[in-house]
Amino acid sequence: MRAFVVAWRTLVSIYNELFFMLGVSVLWWITGGIFVGLAVLFAWPMLQIGGPVWLAPLVAIPAGPAMAGIANAGRRVARDLHVDRGFFWDGFRVYWKKALALNAISMGVLALLMLNLLFYLSQDNAVVRILAFLFLYLIVFWLSVQFYIFPILVGMKEPSLFPAVRMAAAMAFGNPLFSLVLLVIAAALTFLSVVLAILIIFAWPALMALLGEHSLILMLQRAGIKIEDGSMPPKG
Repeated sequence: MRAFVVAWRTLVSIYNELFFMLGVSVLWWITGGIFVGLAVLFAWPMLQIGGPVWLAPLVAIPAGPAMAGIANAGRRVARDLHVDRGFFWDGFRVYWKKALALNAISMGVLALLMLNLLFYLSQDNAVVRILAFLFLYLIVFWLSVQFYIFPILVGMKEPSLFPAVRMAAAMAFGNPLFSLVLLVIAAALTFLSVVLAILIIFAWPALMALLGEHSLILMLQRAGIKIEDGSMPPKG
């Protein structure tokens, strides 16, 4: 299956640039990924007490620039091009405003979908509760969109928010089974990283970034679109 091909290519890329990707993963946590960790730490007790767990994605919004940084570095790794930490910082610096706004859109939509899911699940009317399945589907769909969204942003010659979101959503919608299997693979890798705690720091960010980048490459290849190199767009 294509999703397993992507997973294999991701592992090969990690192996080929092992020490670099380990370092970039740590850099991702330091420069913004920590907010993803804080979102999880916020969500866990909210689940226990029945609090507003839907607010958790909003805590992760400041991670946007770090997402762009690791996506920019991962873009070159996935294409077997020379890469160093400078490409992480270039991605962080060049895209930080758009990446922050893009992550605000992504996490804001996720928060609203979670709020609706929880609302309909809490209803007494069984017919009304059926609507919860719609929002569960939309959450799964929106999570699958996240694989493509930052690789698309850093790959655009003229980075733009809504075209990036639209293209990512089209890829997820047009390849539902692939995106679902990829999401399951990502969940399995996340679970493994949590169990082997050292992986969550040193490998998980790189794994997620490369899953997205290799997925994008595969989609472009299947569409007959020429794969561009990992160069940065014109600045300014």
